[in-house]
Amino acid sequence: MKKALLLVIALISGVFISEAQESRYGIRVGANLSSISSDDIPENLEDGRVGVVVGFLADFAINSKLRIQPELQYSGQGNKDKDLRVNYIQLPVILKYNFTNVFNVQLGPQAGIKIWEWEDNQNGNTDFGTFDFAAVAGIGVNITDNFFVDLRYAFGLSNVFDDKDLIIDLDGKSRNIQLSVGYRL
Repeated sequence: MKKALLLVIALISGVFISEAQESRYGIRVGANLSSISSDDIPENLEDGRVGVVVGFLADFAINSKLRIQPELQYSGQGNKDKDLRVNYIQLPVILKYNFTNVFNVQLGPQAGIKIWEWEDNQNGNTDFGTFDFAAVAGIGVNITDNFFVDLRYAFGLSNVFDDKDLIIDLDGKSRNIQLSVGYRL
């Protein structure tokens, strides 16, 4: 984890040191199909949740093929069952490699902080942790110079449950497929 953080810091530093820096800013809006992968969740509660993702981005050129794109986004995640719903503010830092002016691949870390979970969890079966960390991979298509479409998969690296006050130990990782459209200024 420390090595990944150092890599992200080095990449961001490289962006600001780069001689041919081009920066753009924009927004992304889309849909998530998410779930919590866990052996501790009963089979009847495993259905995925369709949620919303919306956020802001900055897009910095490192060179003609490589870009770094830090983002700040809201993401509705979890499972379909109301006790397993959770919303995050996330900070993905995406490294994009442009094969052409139209097509790119994306890879990077993502940190999230919980901003909401289902309040009416009276029976105390679930309690979400404050933070969520994931690895993100995806593809992108630039429709025009300004409009784009992204398809991403986020693979959770940390346990989403905070089970210190629960009777049972829960272990679950977030899984998230995200389709979004965006506009860069």
